[in-house]
Amino acid sequence: MRLPLLVTVALLASVTAIFEDQVGKFDWRKPLIGCPTRVQFDKVGSKSDRLLVSTEQSILASLVLNTGKIGWRKIMENSEEATNGLVFTKDREYIYSISQDGRSVRVWNKQNGMLARQMIISEEKSTIQAIHVTKEHLFVASGKTLIVFRLGEEKHIEKKVSTFERTFSAYFAQENSVFHVSAKSGNSELEIVEYEDDASPKTVKQLKLSSFKSENCQYNTQFISCFQGAQLEIGDVFTQKVHKISLDFQIQSIETSGKLVLARGSQKTEVIEVTPANGAQVRKSLDVSSSDAVGITENHESIVVSSSDAIGVIFVNSNNHFSAKRVQNDQKMENSKTKSIFARKNEKDWEIVLVGEDCRTEFVTVDEGSKVVNFEWAREESLINTVSVEMVDLPLSESQQMIEDEFEEAGQQNIISAFIRRIQSQFGQLCRQITKNVEKVIYVVTSVARDGNSVSDFINSVRSAGQSNSASGPFERDYFNLRKVIIVVTSSGTVFGIDSSDGQYLWKLWLGETFSPLDSRINEKRVPLFVQRTTAHYQLDGLASVIFKNKDTNNGVIVSFNPMIGKVESRNELRYPIKRLSLLPVHTSKHVYPVILIGKNDEIKIFPPISPEELTSTSSSLHLLDLQQESIQGLKVDLSTQNIQAVWQGNLGLSSDDEIVVIKGKSFNQKVHSQGRVLVTREVQYKYVNPNLAAIASINKATQQLTITLVDIVTGQIVHSANIGKAAEPIHLVHSENWIAYSYWSEKGRRTELGIIELYEGSEEQHQQKDIFDSKIGQKLPPVVTQQSYIYAQGVEAMTVSETEQGLTTRSILLAHPTGSIHEVSRRLLDANRPMELTQAMREEMMIGYMPEIAVATEEMINYNQTVHRVRGIKTSPSGLESTSLVLAYGTDLFFTRLVPSGTFDILKDDFDHVLISLVLTGLVVGSYVSKRLARSNALASQWS
Repeated sequence: MRLPLLVTVALLASVTAIFEDQVGKFDWRKPLIGCPTRVQFDKVGSKSDRLLVSTEQSILASLVLNTGKIGWRKIMENSEEATNGLVFTKDREYIYSISQDGRSVRVWNKQNGMLARQMIISEEKSTIQAIHVTKEHLFVASGKTLIVFRLGEEKHIEKKVSTFERTFSAYFAQENSVFHVSAKSGNSELEIVEYEDDASPKTVKQLKLSSFKSENCQYNTQFISCFQGAQLEIGDVFTQKVHKISLDFQIQSIETSGKLVLARGSQKTEVIEVTPANGAQVRKSLDVSSSDAVGITENHESIVVSSSDAIGVIFVNSNNHFSAKRVQNDQKMENSKTKSIFARKNEKDWEIVLVGEDCRTEFVTVDEGSKVVNFEWAREESLINTVSVEMVDLPLSESQQMIEDEFEEAGQQNIISAFIRRIQSQFGQLCRQITKNVEKVIYVVTSVARDGNSVSDFINSVRSAGQSNSASGPFERDYFNLRKVIIVVTSSGTVFGIDSSDGQYLWKLWLGETFSPLDSRINEKRVPLFVQRTTAHYQLDGLASVIFKNKDTNNGVIVSFNPMIGKVESRNELRYPIKRLSLLPVHTSKHVYPVILIGKNDEIKIFPPISPEELTSTSSSLHLLDLQQESIQGLKVDLSTQNIQAVWQGNLGLSSDDEIVVIKGKSFNQKVHSQGRVLVTREVQYKYVNPNLAAIASINKATQQLTITLVDIVTGQIVHSANIGKAAEPIHLVHSENWIAYSYWSEKGRRTELGIIELYEGSEEQHQQKDIFDSKIGQKLPPVVTQQSYIYAQGVEAMTVSETEQGLTTRSILLAHPTGSIHEVSRRLLDANRPMELTQAMREEMMIGYMPEIAVATEEMINYNQTVHRVRGIKTSPSGLESTSLVLAYGTDLFFTRLVPSGTFDILKDDFDHVLISLVLTGLVVGSYVSKRLARSNALASQWS
């Protein structure tokens, strides 16, 4: 009996030792929580503390106070209307939060974040919410509903629904009494409802504040403070008294906590203390600049003032104060000013959480004795608002620059100078290689002398020497160009440079307080990012530009910077708002691709300017597609004269109920490896590769009809139009080569469906010069269109296609699921030409028969079990290997990995043992030579005998 039990235990123990292959070797993940709106300090036993944080992105999280790492995180339903984050409160054991747009209350365990219970409030959504917990009851207000629960129970014991919609809602507590204060729209009289010990409403009172506006008011445990101009009103909820104070400056904002109120102006801040005996009195007057942040500590006895170089603590009821200097951050990490402060005093020092305008969250401690600010940790939470991503190659290494120098001026030199130049270049490469090998030999000898002299120790030393120059090596391009700099732009006004090898921040750029994203008819927030010059030209630095608008003037702003170090090269502010912008497909003499900016009144600016000599006949004009209310038109921009004229106009058959949701064109630098597709009959079906083709997806919500129209933006010709009935959002679309893939929600089938449209010229090539496609040359025959639909068992949040350097590798479509998985679907599966029945010839060609379902296999998830929540976009970029594509998915989390759609056919596997195969080959060579000598000696001896 004991033997089977022992075997079973041994088998179960071995199962726990199975891990995914190569986990974390080529990928990394950054979990984020968002921009904090509420931060509370909380104790965990008697040793360590934590921070309870709710954010603008409806996320509730617990952060370890010592490290800043996420203890647990709960991602709620994303509400676009709520901008103040989750409303929550806590007691000793649980956290109580209002979720589902005010329709339910969720109770969470503080230790591990597990959901304890959920209670229903109402069926109506509301952003006006309040919550309060006592020893026995939980009070919740959401919209028109006031509801009371007994702790530990899911059924309410008291519920009251008003007839009016509230614009303000808050709870106040005094001893055993709980008060709820609310306001109607346009009414300055606040209604106060008092609850007795049994949680039943007792009395209704009124509190009149003449300057009451919910956006200009703040409240704490007892008082409601409102401002208007230089007038400050503080209403006592318990006594219904109103204290009025007139200040000598215009109040811009107020902050209140406990008995203190901070009234802040442009250059001055008044600290007001409110007590039942003395009323409201000004205790302190602080001279602070607009870049300084001011906050009240948790004990309500002191004020914290934070600036870029110091943090000061001012005691309210005494003249004591002190200031501690902050250590200057690295110049590569340019941060914004602080907007919120959460602070408390513990036994040893002051603990302060600083939240910047760019959502950067810092935790620092201040020692009152040494007056030193100790930086503990920081989290860059603005990455949760990523809107634009580009990947830039690293600079060339020294040996690669030598190779480029060797052939740079080969055509302009005579044979003698070219020969001398080659000898010098190759001699330098030889010296560099000898130096590297000497360093490896020294490393191996040192390792063997330190660790041991066995054969295994020697092999391990050689392997370590070969891996020493890995991703953590110098900041230069690796052999296969797999390591890149990821440029990330957020809607919070920050630009990051991230190392793709491990996700470390290389630099950070703050775009200023006046930053605002551009307006877009389709996307709400748009901050275009363009790489104008790559690092391929090693004599010149790379150049990238980000375009946004000034929120004060609405005029366009373009900021150019070096993508390797984040240094700003120029900042140009236009005199007009930006209506259209595009990257030109022609470069200047300095290898910079200019950006054309078109203003509201068709003003044109090309940055940097391009001379007429640099324009050719094929690049002197640019064609754009302009969207109107119910029509579209094609515009032609003459770059030499900088004039705009309308070429054509059409309506696409759209009605007032139709809404354009997606417009996708093809990148001008996309490469198509094969111009045709070989059929089973050995005929070639040539692809219709039109670089001027735009795919427009529109939805009619009244008739539930999805229309996909392919338009040539040069001539206005409608190449193809497809209608899909009973369709609804979300709709995603990708446009690559000669095909368009899209996804939509089918109302008829109650499922997600994928569609594919492919265009071919037929079996006869109609364009003789395929490198220069001319839309004005009429086609002999219209394109042959094949299309097909497939059933997909998951929802789709984002969609993109893989990119490789030469376009030789079979492309894959990446689909992000609402569950946090990213599925790789091969282009061979999402094919419009999959036959219904396979013939023998088709089987020999390895064709796949048509099946209506696209299988969702777990082994095809490129992020395996590393969940990526709320994916908004996926960026792909080619590497130096044709088989490998680099992928970055961004949303609530960032996830980076490598993708090999057709396998690693151009490189050995990463676990290939080079040392062992070298030793085996050496042994075989030596063994064959020794065997040859022995055989010769044996034959000679046999002849003598």
